[in-house]
Amino acid sequence: MENAKLSGWQMFTLTFIFTVGTTFILLPGKLIADAKQYSWLVMVWAFLYGSILAAFWLYLSKHYPGQSLVQIAVLVLGKWAGGLVAILYILYFIQIASWVTRNVSDFMHINLMPRTPLSIFNIMVLLVCAYAVVKGIESIAMASELLTPYIFVAYWIPMTVMLTEWDWRNFDIPYHFQLWTTIANTNYTLAFPYMETVSFMMLFPFVQRRLGTAFILGIITTGIALAISVFFTIGILGVNRSSHLIYPLYIIFREMQFTGFVEHLEAIISVNVLFIVFLKLSMLFYCAVLAICQLFELKNRAVVAYPLIWVISAYSLLFVNIIENVEWVDKYLFIYYTLYAIVIPVVLIAGTWLKQQRKKQLYHGEPAA
Repeated sequence: MENAKLSGWQMFTLTFIFTVGTTFILLPGKLIADAKQYSWLVMVWAFLYGSILAAFWLYLSKHYPGQSLVQIAVLVLGKWAGGLVAILYILYFIQIASWVTRNVSDFMHINLMPRTPLSIFNIMVLLVCAYAVVKGIESIAMASELLTPYIFVAYWIPMTVMLTEWDWRNFDIPYHFQLWTTIANTNYTLAFPYMETVSFMMLFPFVQRRLGTAFILGIITTGIALAISVFFTIGILGVNRSSHLIYPLYIIFREMQFTGFVEHLEAIISVNVLFIVFLKLSMLFYCAVLAICQLFELKNRAVVAYPLIWVISAYSLLFVNIIENVEWVDKYLFIYYTLYAIVIPVVLIAGTWLKQQRKKQLYHGEPAA
């Protein structure tokens, strides 16, 4: 395993960037269409759910200090069953990486360069990410540490300016709010992005101090930021308009006007999207490469990383268009992610408890022998 060291602050920035990821650009439109003016509340209970899951994963990792998720699976379940679980997680990391790749390709294709094939975007993005993976997680962490303050300022200052367009009547539309029905209809907000953060169990061994605080605080900060973003989107664009847009936040930036001279600031959010997606994709790419190297005891990450570009690029073209992607997220994502974020970790914790009980029985049985 790479001999890397991450600080608590680096873990916080990595968690923040990863969780924000493509969520802030892709999720608001769909969420507002489903939960109307109450969609910002959905983001609140979603990040509370994500924080509970984070504590659950931290509890599992505490039993195996210095071990990644793949290594824990092999230790608990044995070489064959644990190896099968490790392969499932490798596929999981590759799948999420391919979906993130497709998200950024669709964004670029729809908004900026409609005549450029999606595969060109895929290869260009993945080549840069593969280079970052080969350089190591410390390089990715330093990039996130450098870019996080800029992304925060470049996003929130323009959003604050757009509050001049605020209209409280946007929240006054006929909609009967039913808690459990809304939760059921918006369960994809629990999966995307919070259940994806189980990937960070591959990075836990690198963090030297304050792992739990940095990880959970990163999720909470992201959740608050996303809730405020959705709230602002409703207040500025309104429910009806936002729910019919694929990228409502991009439209806010495009229509933003500081003066008669400074306008069309969608370039800012486009740059932010590229930075954030590059970092999130690099983390997922790194988790997949690290898992493969640990499972098969490989030393050279480049041997795995560069061929994986073509696998992720090909898989990202599975969906015909962005509408099909959104429909899959709505119908199946929560169920699919539950296996990796909840079921397998529960099995690993149960296996850990059983091993501890056996050790206690053997220890108490020794004097009688």
